[in-house]
Amino acid sequence: MRIKNVLLAVAVLLSLFSCHESANEEKPQNDLEVIEIDLSKAREGKLSEFFEPEIEYIWLNDEEEEGQLNAGLQKILFHEDKILTLDVFGCRCIKIFDRESGDYISKIRAYGEGPGKYLDLDGMLVVQDEILVYGIYPFKLMLFDFEGNLIHEQKTSINMDSGVYDPESDRFYFYHSTSDTEAFRITGIGRSTHDTTRSLPIYDGFYYGNHTGRESLIETDQIYLAEAFNDTIRKLEDGKFMPELVFDYGSYGQELDEYIKLSEELDGLEFMNFINKKAKLYFMPDFPWYVDSFRSYSFFKYERTAYNIFYNRANAETHVINWQIENDLDHSIDLFGISYHFGNRKTGVKIPGTELYKILYEMRDEMSEEEFKEYINGKGKAFAEVAVKARKSENPVLMVLTWKK
Repeated sequence: MRIKNVLLAVAVLLSLFSCHESANEEKPQNDLEVIEIDLSKAREGKLSEFFEPEIEYIWLNDEEEEGQLNAGLQKILFHEDKILTLDVFGCRCIKIFDRESGDYISKIRAYGEGPGKYLDLDGMLVVQDEILVYGIYPFKLMLFDFEGNLIHEQKTSINMDSGVYDPESDRFYFYHSTSDTEAFRITGIGRSTHDTTRSLPIYDGFYYGNHTGRESLIETDQIYLAEAFNDTIRKLEDGKFMPELVFDYGSYGQELDEYIKLSEELDGLEFMNFINKKAKLYFMPDFPWYVDSFRSYSFFKYERTAYNIFYNRANAETHVINWQIENDLDHSIDLFGISYHFGNRKTGVKIPGTELYKILYEMRDEMSEEEFKEYINGKGKAFAEVAVKARKSENPVLMVLTWKK
């Protein structure tokens, strides 16, 4: 069978909370929006088709030593006048920068053993003026202020792979990978009441794989859930995650039976070769994805080729865009997919300052002196100014796009 309409689930046991369980969260198939992916219709695409004309460039500057960032950042969030970066491999910390200037402000780091400490962290979310850190080992939730002071911590009996906050119900929702749980994969916790709900049970006979769920929950104008090997995206409605959109891969979908068989028979390198060179379409939230009330975006691989899938929810139109998206807005950098969702319709990628300056330098060599002067004082002004400022920095420059309304 193909990887399609798989109902995943996770069990959650949180100590010190009362629990309520909810299992049935389905809606009729004809109420679902279908995202049809026909690779024969793949085409070249331009940023202007999907994003507002202005591109913003923000250098997270490292003029202070504390502001230096690792190359791999798990998450980058915008909150009011601040930017939060999550580094789970380098400093194992959250660093906070000024939204306008890019200057370093503070950090949250409590690495160590014992109360008030963590050995690993994997996620963060902002609730009002506090930062909730999850995906922590040993298992717990930790709440900090923006100066890095611990406000509260709560032990849990299971790991939290990803999390969101729903202001309407004043509840947190957490997703857990199936390997960590016994019966359910979603836990809801009242922010004030501390009551707990559990939903989306695991069903025997369904394939869940061995993948982290750290990117499974996202918050845009609504809260959405997506899972590996599942072609259905769910939306939070009245405390339940209801199916909302479904991918239809047609003849391009990966056969699940083949995938499972090869994962069991091949050694690690052979199986990775299959995934990278021969596997067909299947959904992985580890790849960038985005949904709001107006659109969805997802990144897929088919054999050796990658595609950007844009879906317009107003007219049910799917755009299958080849891997490289032309930057016709300011002509600085063509994009190979979207890496980060910063919040409030902002999305984009990060580029080391040294690399950004190299691109500007190459553009100068390709243009006449008059053309280059016109470019850096016109359409390319924001790009050029930041590239020059960050020319000696390995810290990232955020290239920020805004989704069209």
